[in-house]
Amino acid sequence: MHRDGARQEARIRTIHRDRSVAEAMQLLAQPSTGALVVVESERVDAPVIGLLTQRDVFRAVAADGPDVYGRSVWLITDHDFPAVDVGASAQERLRAFCDRQVDHIALMDSCRVSAILSIWDCAGARTGEPAGERSGAVS
Repeated sequence: MHRDGARQEARIRTIHRDRSVAEAMQLLAQPSTGALVVVESERVDAPVIGLLTQRDVFRAVAADGPDVYGRSVWLITDHDFPAVDVGASAQERLRAFCDRQVDHIALMDSCRVSAILSIWDCAGARTGEPAGERSGAVS
């Protein structure tokens, strides 16, 4: 367990449901963290409550103002988060992004989240380029 209250397991960052939105934003601001898996408890096999992204936080702040930062993350978490099976093809994964109009999806291995994919991960897989190395990208 990290001191910040999150666990890291192969591209997955988790946060306990009762942590504040401000704490979640600190985690989301870290490199390579585009989404957090919100969990019910601190156990390794804790039930997943949902997925939280920067976009979710931005929408909540736009709707309710900066008081959102003091609330628990489960209040703004997407409980019906987009997910695809670990065996899904690149095309099926891209379709999930488009169908749900999201930037992140959960890759599921049975009932367990095995990874969080960004649309850039899938776009790179489709084009054969590693994520983040799109031509014309400005650094």
